[in-house]
Amino acid sequence: MRAARLFLVPVLAVLSLAAQESPLSGTWKQTKTDDIAAAIQNTVADMSFIKRPIARGRLTKLNAAYKKVVITISDKEVLVKFDERDAIHMPPGGQPAPWTREDGDKFMVAAQVSKDQMIQTFKNDEGERTNVFRLSPDGKSLTLSATVKSPKLPKPLTYSISFGR
Repeated sequence: MRAARLFLVPVLAVLSLAAQESPLSGTWKQTKTDDIAAAIQNTVADMSFIKRPIARGRLTKLNAAYKKVVITISDKEVLVKFDERDAIHMPPGGQPAPWTREDGDKFMVAAQVSKDQMIQTFKNDEGERTNVFRLSPDGKSLTLSATVKSPKLPKPLTYSISFGR
């Protein structure tokens, strides 16, 4: 009987940890993407012929059709890693934290997590980006809906990328 109790304690501890892990956590691979180039063209279409190519180039550089996203959610940290880019570390609970992108641009970044959704926001003086990650009801797919806003853009850039496990 004592051996059975000793076995049960580690099993229950593992089950407890597994139950706490967010269903959003894991490695997700792209299954479908919107035409991001067309979305960018639609966003910059009303800009002057001088500003349009500059905005288009910058938006194209910063809005890739990510092939893979790794999400790790714990009670201490939220981590998001796109493709081979550096991981983005954020405190849980929506508290903003400073983050510097690979190109040196500085942002305040935050992640607000619920059972089947995470809202990730990036803000600086030039504008903001919101990534909404939504888990499908069956837990097998994840949709990233991105919105980029800036006072320099005539309207927001929006697009979606779908991922599967």
